[in-house]
Amino acid sequence: MATEPLVLLANADKWLTESLESVLTQSGYRVMTTAKRQQVVELARRHMPDGILLDLGLDQRAGDNMALCRALRADTAVSHATPIILMTAGPALRAQQLEALRAGAWELRGDPLDMEELILRLGVYVQGKLEVDRLGAEGLVDRASGLYNDAGLNRRSEEIAAFTARQGLPLACVVFQPDDGTLSAGAADRLAQAFRRAGRISDAVGRTGPAEFAVFAPATDETGAEGLVQRMTDAVSRAAAVKLRAGISASPATTKRPSGARSSSPNLHEPPPTSPTELLDRARHALD
Repeated sequence: MATEPLVLLANADKWLTESLESVLTQSGYRVMTTAKRQQVVELARRHMPDGILLDLGLDQRAGDNMALCRALRADTAVSHATPIILMTAGPALRAQQLEALRAGAWELRGDPLDMEELILRLGVYVQGKLEVDRLGAEGLVDRASGLYNDAGLNRRSEEIAAFTARQGLPLACVVFQPDDGTLSAGAADRLAQAFRRAGRISDAVGRTGPAEFAVFAPATDETGAEGLVQRMTDAVSRAAAVKLRAGISASPATTKRPSGARSSSPNLHEPPPTSPTELLDRARHALD
């Protein structure tokens, strides 16, 4: 029997804590509570919750009500996939919402609190976190960054290649490496995290070496891949202060066969789609 997801509820309001704990328990969660600021990070490290509901009021005395959220997000023992939902006693103003996102929260909820919506949103976020955990347990995800590892990228790129071939779409592969190639382990991990933040949901981004990263981008030709290189290089270089070089390869679009059409022989005028392995090898050679 699967264990219920664990939620860390950190709130200074006793009545709200009791109400949230009751609703969460009825919704199938295990709940751990605290009203003490100094306990939050330690509890998150020790119990590794699947979701965190954090009261901004716990940080009021510190003079920076986002400090605790930033500390949780920066802690390497707390999964990057763990959703942090912040709660405030007043209305959630736009400026506060933006500040919460910059601090690493998934969202900020203010008064009046819509309990039903909060639980539904938390459920969606927690399911995503559990899926990341499952992939990690299967050995498909790089633990330090949350990116695909070699095995995970191989599997996902094959899935993307099959889809693009069926749809007659192009497929591009880009490999990135530091320009000087001499990063410490910590710097390489920070670079990996920057790639994770810069990646698009539609792309498969993998860590294929300590400081090598590969991106498979569906529906992307060579021109589109050049734009992808520019976008990711700008974003990652700003975040990690590392100069990058990139190699590109692309499989062109093919003619999509009409639905229901049959053919007794392959189209001799159209080469088969390039395999993901070959695309990755070509992109690496393009780095030279």
